Amino acid sequence: MLRWLKIFLLLTLVLSFSSATIAATVLTAMMKTPYFTVFYDPADPYLAESAAEAASDEFQRISKSLGYHIEPNRPMPLMVYRTHHTFTREGGHKDRYTVGTARSGDERISVDASGAFVAMKTVMAHEITHAVIFRILGNQAGALPLWVNEGLAKYESEPYPDPDNERVAEAASESTLIPLSNLRTSFPDKRVDLAYSQSASAVRFMVKEYGESAPKKLLAELAKSGSFDKALLKATGKTEDQFIDEWVGSISKRYRLLRMWKIASAFGGAIMSILVIVAFVIRRRRMAQAAREWEWEEFDDSMSRQLRDWPHR
Repeated sequence: MLRWLKIFLLLTLVLSFSSATIAATVLTAMMKTPYFTVFYDPADPYLAESAAEAASDEFQRISKSLGYHIEPNRPMPLMVYRTHHTFTREGGHKDRYTVGTARSGDERISVDASGAFVAMKTVMAHEITHAVIFRILGNQAGALPLWVNEGLAKYESEPYPDPDNERVAEAASESTLIPLSNLRTSFPDKRVDLAYSQSASAVRFMVKEYGESAPKKLLAELAKSGSFDKALLKATGKTEDQFIDEWVGSISKRYRLLRMWKIASAFGGAIMSILVIVAFVIRRRRMAQAAREWEWEEFDDSMSRQLRDWPHR
């Protein structure tokens, strides 16, 4: 029995190793650029070249924006998947809508370059932002709240904030915003979209109120001190609690009219319903009155005809 158990375990290990080997051989081709070591599927070299070019442009732009001085001879690994299926399978992503990842340590970036859900350039910019943040902060990366990390990634990769604004406006008008203090280490599974939108909104507010250099100052100070409160104080003059209160105040002020419009719309809807009922009752009464008048006229006309036709003696 023990012998068969050993054989079974050995076969399991061999099969697992074989599966891992097969999965690892999808990106068998490699291309070196000044900033990246690109691993890709040899079946689509043109996609790899396009991805490498986009990554280079975004890396230089984002590095300048966040204050990272590009280090020569330190390329980032860039894994370019030509289909969403292979990206999901090899990355082991449970959420099928995940389209990119960046990990700290070696700053390895993996992207679904198919464009099936999100444009490749957008995914690339989002994940490169994370990688640049990891490289700036090094061992202090864990001190950066998740809402700042993801907010910066959305700010750098999505120049058109309309979807985020609409989502935040809706939550603000319904008083269902998630406290940013609850988004320091994770996002709630059932409200991920709102968490991302709020994070982006808060970062955009920071840039609008304190200038485009605010994120750069924040990351530089955090890398130096390891204290997010000190870093935010350096960048904005506010502690985290003060900054959050300020952002919430701006959101509440900005969307107060929307809340008032919703209330007015609901109130107006109720009034309209009442007016419809009143109009219906009045109409029924008028119709009944008209029917009675019509019946009386018919009766009167009928009596007049009978009197005219009555034999005269």
